[in-house]
Amino acid sequence: MDFSAYQLRTFWEVARTGSLTKTAKNLGYSQSSVTAHVRSLENRVGSPLFHRLPHGVRLTAAGETFRVYVGRILSVMDEMSVALKNKGEPTGRVVVGATAPLMEYELQEIVRQSRYRYPRVSLSLKVMSTGDVEAAVASGSVDVGLTFTRAAGEGKAAAAGGVLREALFSVPFVPVGPVGSLAGDPPLPDRVLVVDPDCPSQQVLPHYLTAVRGEAPALMETGSTRGALGLAGAGLGVAMVPRAAADCGSAPEGPAPVDSLPGTVMHVQALLPDSGWLSPAVSAFLSLARRAGGAAADAPGPSAGPVLV
Repeated sequence: MDFSAYQLRTFWEVARTGSLTKTAKNLGYSQSSVTAHVRSLENRVGSPLFHRLPHGVRLTAAGETFRVYVGRILSVMDEMSVALKNKGEPTGRVVVGATAPLMEYELQEIVRQSRYRYPRVSLSLKVMSTGDVEAAVASGSVDVGLTFTRAAGEGKAAAAGGVLREALFSVPFVPVGPVGSLAGDPPLPDRVLVVDPDCPSQQVLPHYLTAVRGEAPALMETGSTRGALGLAGAGLGVAMVPRAAADCGSAPEGPAPVDSLPGTVMHVQALLPDSGWLSPAVSAFLSLARRAGGAAADAPGPSAGPVLV
């Protein structure tokens, strides 16, 4: 369908105000011009976009659908205009939804680099559960989702459910528990501290302990990696955390890696809308995620016991 930008902006304003008269005043058109714009769009769409009411207009079902796409088109046009004014430098807001372990540790370096490499890109970070991240990407409420997966993958995977997956980098995880009880051959723990029950990294210890003990351990949800570390250090259970979070030695009374339990390696994946197009701001964020995340994953750090992959 061939639409004119001025007609789309007219439609957007009519949908916003619910009035042809107010739209004409706000955009500087005559009311007859506004009416002509709307009728031209309806002819191209093949369906009425508004219900005509005694005092204004209301979107039809087709109009509601049309408004969603018009919003995207106008947003891209405005973003393009700003980018060109800034000589092509990536500009815009990127909403990132990620699980707690990623948000608390792995994203810090990416955010730091973004501030000086792409000063016109604004990052908005939202902590979500693994299941909520995918739903948010599919609905468009976030631009990029970051979650852990067991499979490393190769580049971009086929889309599923309207979401495209791209492998970024790997993150080693280690089990941690209280310092004072780890000497010798400690008994198997009967409680696991879980940050995000849906995250594959948080399912490793429960599955392992169930197989070894013959019964499932008790689970305690902590809501954050820092919360899991604090409770593990207090002796309330063991937790599987990113190696960067283990930080042995900075707090003598804090948690330490448990050598008798297996660690694991998780792979970070980016979840993207299956639209075939990424804004320059999103592309800039992803380029930083590939570089900064990969460098962080290669950094030396504490390890614990065997590794499950």
